[in-house]
Amino acid sequence: MSPYVWAWIAFVGFGAGWVRGFAGFGFSVLCMAGLAWYVSPALVVPVVVMLEMFASIQLWRGALHCADKRWLKSLVALNVVAVPVGVGLLVWVPVEPLRAVVAVLLFVAAFTMRFVLRTQLTDSTWLRRSCGAAAGLLNGLAASGGIVVGLTMAAAGVQASALRATMIVYLLCADAYAMLLMLLAYWLAPKAENVFFTDQTPLLLMALGVPMLVGVYLGKRVFQQTSGKDYRAFVLNLLVFLTSVGLLRLWFI
Repeated sequence: MSPYVWAWIAFVGFGAGWVRGFAGFGFSVLCMAGLAWYVSPALVVPVVVMLEMFASIQLWRGALHCADKRWLKSLVALNVVAVPVGVGLLVWVPVEPLRAVVAVLLFVAAFTMRFVLRTQLTDSTWLRRSCGAAAGLLNGLAASGGIVVGLTMAAAGVQASALRATMIVYLLCADAYAMLLMLLAYWLAPKAENVFFTDQTPLLLMALGVPMLVGVYLGKRVFQQTSGKDYRAFVLNLLVFLTSVGLLRLWFI
């Protein structure tokens, strides 16, 4: 990759890290939207999963106490079942169709999230379990399950502080599980269509990770000075913009 691509990767890492520290979620989907057209999703996903874990650890203090335990229990339980399905698809689906599928899914999720935010859903066991299953599938496929959880919890009227805290704890558990499955898949299927780890993985980890840590720190400080309504609207608008750019590239290239 050229120096310009590495510079763009660092820029995406900082911006996505800032959003993660500010909102408690969004890092994965921003990275996938910003990098999927320059780097294979199969290489981006494991790096993003590792960095999501680091970001959750950085934001862990106080999150477990404020998290909604009912949501957290359903999300973690359904991810145990759904994430392996997503990882299996990531291993065997060819790269080009995967890029198209990821771009469309991210746009639909972001646009729906922006629209449904104004609609109140009933917070029920069925809703929490459905959200957990969908998030697990997308988390294994594109490290982007957080957007599904954010969408559903926001539409169900969960308070901003509880939503943010639940996302932080959930993403740490889900990403640790997804990483374990990716390592297992890499070991069991070394000749699969996509390869999770190459000699560029450490460079990609550094190029995204260092600016991400700075962004998370700054985003967390800004969150402490703003309202929940402001931070949700900002993240949704940004997601719609970036995923729209991804779809435009899909159309013209």
